[in-house]
Amino acid sequence: MGKVKKFGEKVLRMKARKVAGIDEEISRLVRRMKTVLNREEGLGLAAPQIGVSKRIFIALDRENKKIITAINPELTCLDGKEIDFEGCLSFPEIFFSIERARKVILKGIDEKGESFAMEADGILARCFQHEMDHLDGKLIIDYATEQEKANSREKLERLAKR
Repeated sequence: MGKVKKFGEKVLRMKARKVAGIDEEISRLVRRMKTVLNREEGLGLAAPQIGVSKRIFIALDRENKKIITAINPELTCLDGKEIDFEGCLSFPEIFFSIERARKVILKGIDEKGESFAMEADGILARCFQHEMDHLDGKLIIDYATEQEKANSREKLERLAKR
């Protein structure tokens, strides 16, 4: 059904391509992403994480108990900054402290082809920013301090050898 790509795989460093339109291929991809997200028990998943270089991510909105699909998303950081630990399905068992905006506005197209805009804060805002980074080839390790990288060196080396 699709494995999550791990740190060291090229697709994770590529800038994802814009989606031209919602067709059956895109619908299948979104369904596959939801299956992988549920299986991995993650908060979010970007298409590059399953090897597809397209500007799509999904995020679990725990509060409203639904999965948000964002195709060709745009993000506006609104308010505040906060630092928190962040993990990633592409970096199993590794966490780095990352500063993110506390509140954001996400604009995009949903899986039905409808445009939307929504405000988010807290963990959902953090998740949106994390997934947007994936679409631009940026990873959590890019935010890590040298000390954090040193503390995770063994795990990172194991991932890179896969």
